[in-house]
Amino acid sequence: MQRTLPHFLVVFTITCLLWTMVFMPVNAAPPVGWSGDSSLSFLLEVNGVNAAESDAANPIPIDVSSDLSIELQIYTGTNLTVQSGRFTMSYLSIPIINQLFDLSVYGEIPENYTASILNASIPLASLMSVGNLSLISGTITGAFSFVYSNSTSPSVNGTVSEDFVLRLGPTGTAAILSVSGLITVGFTVMSVFTLIMSLDEFQQGIMAARKMRGATRGSDVGIFPRPVVLRRMPKKGGEKIDKNELVSRVSKAAGSSWDNKRCPKCGKKWPKNSPTCSKCGIDTGNAITFFSQDIAEYAPKALNMIKPKSKVTVGQLGKRLHLKPDKAGALSGALVDMGVLQTKSVKVPLKKVAFSGMTLAGVYWSWMQIIGGATPDWATILLTTTAGLVVSVLIGYFMNFLARVPKLGYD
Repeated sequence: MQRTLPHFLVVFTITCLLWTMVFMPVNAAPPVGWSGDSSLSFLLEVNGVNAAESDAANPIPIDVSSDLSIELQIYTGTNLTVQSGRFTMSYLSIPIINQLFDLSVYGEIPENYTASILNASIPLASLMSVGNLSLISGTITGAFSFVYSNSTSPSVNGTVSEDFVLRLGPTGTAAILSVSGLITVGFTVMSVFTLIMSLDEFQQGIMAARKMRGATRGSDVGIFPRPVVLRRMPKKGGEKIDKNELVSRVSKAAGSSWDNKRCPKCGKKWPKNSPTCSKCGIDTGNAITFFSQDIAEYAPKALNMIKPKSKVTVGQLGKRLHLKPDKAGALSGALVDMGVLQTKSVKVPLKKVAFSGMTLAGVYWSWMQIIGGATPDWATILLTTTAGLVVSVLIGYFMNFLARVPKLGYD
């Protein structure tokens, strides 16, 4: 949508250059169907349609492949001076044009006069499209207003105004094939994808918390799940790792939770219900020992990667050490039991859920104005977006509550 703003400004610049006032005396009553009051009435026609007859249900259709004609006339019921005029246009309550004109230079206008303020033709095809791609589609709201003072009360200003609604470009699903439509689709897809991925992460965190809940030591858990967050003791290193103790603790974890689908020595798939590997012949006991000794070699590297007062998930630790999830989980559990690391939470994407919920709520009105021609004001858009943020945050905190875990480590 941001790419469309300069084009609207170009349109309005051309309009400004054509803004002239030509007076033609007439003897008539205030015209029927014009906007304004008995002192100052005006008629705005867009492509020959009276703008006063347009609303959200009956917008004026605008074809970007054709020129746009704008005609504006005013009628004076009394002797008056038009002090100023203002022209505004908004897209999804975002101001595109907000221009004030000083018209007092034309002086006093006699009663029963018609003034032709504007008569312009705007080439939309060259300004609102790139090749066959429209830059913007949807509903645009606008308004003309005038401030005047009459000769009987020169110090008192009166104001007349008229709102109008334009429907720019095609309607329905064809409106998506514009820059603004494609941007809306992009934000929607991104938000939905982020929300799905976030909910999947939340599910993993909740399942991990369920496994950890009720444990009093790392050995009660066995192999730590990937979402578990590990924290290093807040001091400048110096922790001594007893390799034999580490191997013993890892063996205990592996003995109760080892994923023996593959042999830790040769990597071949472990035969179902078999006590030995069909390739290298290692039995289950020796496989656990090999598994534990292999993991113990990575303990110093793990401590180098997890700096004091820093934190990392089990999954991130495994990636940095090039360890499979079961090995990284067993190493983490052993280091927690030895008091080197601590865990008291699992990783949950609270901010992602909040952002995606807010974005989805925000693009709702964009879809409504592109497909359905809605004309929401800024307060409605802000309220909807805020509601989406609040609801998504509440859902996130509820899931965060479900993902709570006991404090383990630093004993």
